[in-house]
Amino acid sequence: MKNLIKTLDRCLRWIDHKPLWLFGFLLFAVAFAPIAMLGEGCVFTWHDQLDESMMNYVLTARHLGQSEIPEMMGGIRASGITPSAILFLPLFLLLSPFKAFLTAYVFIFFCAFLGTYFLVKELTESNLLAVATASCFAMLPYYVIYGLSQMGIPMVILGFLYLCRKKRILPALGMIALFGFCSHLVLTGYCVLGFAVLLILYRLIRKEEIKHCLIGFFVLLGTYVISCFRLFQEILFGTGDFVSHRVETVSGSQPFFETVWSVLKEGSQHMYGYQGTLILPMILLLAVGAFFLRGWEKERRTRYWIALGGFVVLIGIAVFFGICKSEPVVQWKNGQAGFLRYFQMERFYWLYPAGWLLELAVIISCWWPVRKEDDEEKASYGKADAGQGKLWQSETILCVIFAGILLPVVIKIAANSFFYQNVNQYNNRTRPEITGYITWEGYYSEDVMKQIDEKIGKDKKTYRVAHLGMNPGVSLMHGFYTVDGYSNNYSLEYKHKFRKVIAKELEKVPATASYFDDWGSRCYLFNSQSGTAYMLSKRDQVKYQGLEFDLDALKDLGCEYIFSAGEIRDAEQTGLKPLGYYESDTSYWGIWLYELN
Repeated sequence: MKNLIKTLDRCLRWIDHKPLWLFGFLLFAVAFAPIAMLGEGCVFTWHDQLDESMMNYVLTARHLGQSEIPEMMGGIRASGITPSAILFLPLFLLLSPFKAFLTAYVFIFFCAFLGTYFLVKELTESNLLAVATASCFAMLPYYVIYGLSQMGIPMVILGFLYLCRKKRILPALGMIALFGFCSHLVLTGYCVLGFAVLLILYRLIRKEEIKHCLIGFFVLLGTYVISCFRLFQEILFGTGDFVSHRVETVSGSQPFFETVWSVLKEGSQHMYGYQGTLILPMILLLAVGAFFLRGWEKERRTRYWIALGGFVVLIGIAVFFGICKSEPVVQWKNGQAGFLRYFQMERFYWLYPAGWLLELAVIISCWWPVRKEDDEEKASYGKADAGQGKLWQSETILCVIFAGILLPVVIKIAANSFFYQNVNQYNNRTRPEITGYITWEGYYSEDVMKQIDEKIGKDKKTYRVAHLGMNPGVSLMHGFYTVDGYSNNYSLEYKHKFRKVIAKELEKVPATASYFDDWGSRCYLFNSQSGTAYMLSKRDQVKYQGLEFDLDALKDLGCEYIFSAGEIRDAEQTGLKPLGYYESDTSYWGIWLYELN
């Protein structure tokens, strides 16, 4: 057994000195193979991605440089649909939306993998730890439309680490600038800037050079000033006569301890890291490491303190999230005006997927053999290693421990990854009811939209449409002009005008009324029968009866047609003229077309 372990140790030691970052290309080929085979029949997360944020790129690219987007909500300010990554806009200018989206996806994948790989390698000097961590991170089911806001965190940390160590200065500044142009200030940008300030202060206290870190900070800040200039303009100079619907935003509170524990275990909306099973093993490894700390050499002790500090920060993020969602803080926010009322300071949790995986790698590296320079066969151990027995001197044992801790996370990532979903979709593509997935082609239903356009037979610029039980983004993708839509910053006046259309329906269901009144970023035809639903498929076979929309108020907004995901059985009695039903074999939607009399 000992001989077998020694043989495995030598193999792992040899592998650990190889450039394993090349594995990223193999992982890419495997992960993207089902997408390449399915084409537009592939599957991605639709919520907060295909349904709304995609329009931030498509519409902004169509009207690049203009102050108003005419298609949506009767004409909306460009600041109301700001893309998260402005560097992706050229893709949507030059390519079809699907090809642009896929290109962005590939770009993010490699930034995530390579950024994580080289960061872990820099911190731990282990290629094995680096490739394992990078592979897990790159396979997370991330939101492409958020750019590098989440998946670029390791890359930007690597950039600042290089600056601190005065190495690869130009590549480091390039990584920081790339992160800035491919992320958004209000998503994770302010988090990174905040930690950069703490880094600078820390180095000042220790009387270490801060010149390069300052340059990195101002490079990142400069990219955000350029990419988010409308936001800075709003914060510094106000919005003039424009009053945003966000002034009516009412935040809801959450119980503190339950919220903290929930975020610690799974993360939160838009990015789940599946880190719940990692926490206890991390605590145990840190606790055991404390007993051997004095006997470790300087490099190993440094890794331990980095790991301990990182763990405290990650716990602190969950506590901070809980505080931000607590009753006193929420009441204070609801009493504020302007930026403080709606800004989501708690978004530090977006750092979790990267943070927990990096934390595990650094903790394991505290026990990893410290190698002599250019020595591929032997390892140098500190005094503590000699007293620990051969268990901690074996790369094989350490890899087994690392794999055992990481395995539950790997299983969850695999089960939720786009790779798994698209393999499942490929195997069941002739029977979509089995998977229940919504494909790209099914969601945007180009063939159905074309049929409706031909039926109406008018220039799309000359009329507007509204949507019942379905998302307006589908029509916006194909050039229709809508009176409804999703925006986190549109006119309060327009919100009130639109509310007149659905006022009687909102009165029937207080919860639906609260959803619209207290938030309102989704300006849709909410009603008493399907509530706030906007993803009713053709298989749902919804039927409406007795809807009390104010059609005169809808006409005042310029609306002439309603695209409905369900049949309005008393359409003619309510002032609507049925023009037909449209669906296709691949479409997610079955759309009933009605004209306002």
